[in-house]
Amino acid sequence: MRRLPTKWLLPAAAILLSPVMPGTAARTSEKGEDMKHENTAKVTEESIVRLSRITVDPDRLAEYLVFATECGRRSMADEPGVLMMYSMQDKAHPEQITILEIYADRAAYERHIKTPHFQKYKQGTLAMVRKLELLDQIPLIPEMKMK
Repeated sequence: MRRLPTKWLLPAAAILLSPVMPGTAARTSEKGEDMKHENTAKVTEESIVRLSRITVDPDRLAEYLVFATECGRRSMADEPGVLMMYSMQDKAHPEQITILEIYADRAAYERHIKTPHFQKYKQGTLAMVRKLELLDQIPLIPEMKMK
């Protein structure tokens, strides 16, 4: 298995892990006004909380990170029902990506997977992904928020 040089991984990780948390992305209201969204989203019984564990072809990792970063940023900026899209790269195995996904409800998830940016990610990375696990979770403390 070929590994990317460390000098490639650090910039790629910085791109992937750049802020995509609630409260960091600008939004446009229905009236077209720019606004920042607040950390008011709540996880409820209807929410979908998922860990996506992805193993990427190491030879195509840098290319994959570009697709994943674009999709994550667009999801947080453009989709009110996407409460969290937090991507992480394993330090010891950089080809292993974990994404914490939180959707307001099933309808928000269904809207998400139909968006052009998700479809671009999905179709663009099909040949890059060696393994995909979707692990649905139950939050132990749903009201817990990031500081």
